[in-house]
Amino acid sequence: MLSDWRVIYIGGVFISLFLFIILISKRKKSIADKILSAWFFFAVVHQALIGWYAFNKMSDMPALIGWELPFPFLHGPFLYLYILFLTGQQRHGWRNIFHFTPAVLAAVLLAPVLPVMTVQEKLGAVPSKFTPLFHAMVWGIIISGVVYVILSLYLLRRHRQNVAVQFSNTDKITLNWLRYLIGGMSVIWIVVIFFESAASLYLVVALFIFFIGYFGIRQVGIFSSPLPAHEVYLPALVRLAEPEPEEAREAEADETSQKVKYEKSSLTDVEATRIHAALTALMREQQCYKDAGLTLGDLAKTLNVHPAVLSQVINSKEGSSFYDYINVLRVEALKQLLLQPGSQQYTLLSLAFECGFNSKTSFNRNFKKITQLSPSAYVKAMHINMQEED
Repeated sequence: MLSDWRVIYIGGVFISLFLFIILISKRKKSIADKILSAWFFFAVVHQALIGWYAFNKMSDMPALIGWELPFPFLHGPFLYLYILFLTGQQRHGWRNIFHFTPAVLAAVLLAPVLPVMTVQEKLGAVPSKFTPLFHAMVWGIIISGVVYVILSLYLLRRHRQNVAVQFSNTDKITLNWLRYLIGGMSVIWIVVIFFESAASLYLVVALFIFFIGYFGIRQVGIFSSPLPAHEVYLPALVRLAEPEPEEAREAEADETSQKVKYEKSSLTDVEATRIHAALTALMREQQCYKDAGLTLGDLAKTLNVHPAVLSQVINSKEGSSFYDYINVLRVEALKQLLLQPGSQQYTLLSLAFECGFNSKTSFNRNFKKITQLSPSAYVKAMHINMQEED
């Protein structure tokens, strides 16, 4: 019977292998899925080496001792690149391969060193002239881990901003999966930095694999083919053109400010007016705002304009973001719906859902922001009797 925590170590190997098999069998894999698949492949190998150490089997294959060192250099880049491609923030294509340079360099440095070292030297039982090299690698692993956690947090922050720009409802867009990945990696590096026990490190890595497996399988679209998505674009494509600080200070009126913006983006006022008229007609005739999953990309595709151009038109002509623009339309639609005969037989929330809101929290927050009254206070002020919420 297995003793200590070794059952968890070996369990980490099998969970890594299980998740890897699920990922490679997934249909229509995105680049992010392929990156995650590669990450789990190397995690399987790394976990196997950890289990090999845990069972004190080093003497069976002493040539493998030390080859676990390049693997920690892989986890940070894989985390960063997975988030980069999953959130659509990639720009440099093949140049992203350079993130794996430290891992390759570590392997190259170890190739001539490990074969000439004794088992006792590799295990640190006796002094070795290569000890400074191994100390440098350990510090390199720590620096790499910290740097990539920080970079991943930066990507998550940018993605949160992008969600606010492109989506008309954000309450049910969860970033928990990415938070779990970054948080789990952070815990591992904390253990690496502050705990010298190898057993503690092996244990937290194995638990992290279990953690990823549990939350990853629960997250829709990670280990299964996702449902057809709405149009979403790279953050760089929808970033609004903002005037330089000097230009903003010199702008004495909205007209001047808009002129500067048009000059920077090559969008003329005439063209902006035309696009805005088409957008207004589309909303009036098709009531697109009633689609709870509506995105900036959906409207841009329908109007056959670039998403950045449409975002700028909404910003300049409506004086608001895409998110606020759509939710104003939803609130106005709800106001009109409340005045119609028969609406009183429904609950306020059911009418809000019909107008495009997808949660009670989002509805209450946006309604109060736009009308300065809570939905219930507005209904009371209008002397409208509604059905009570369940």
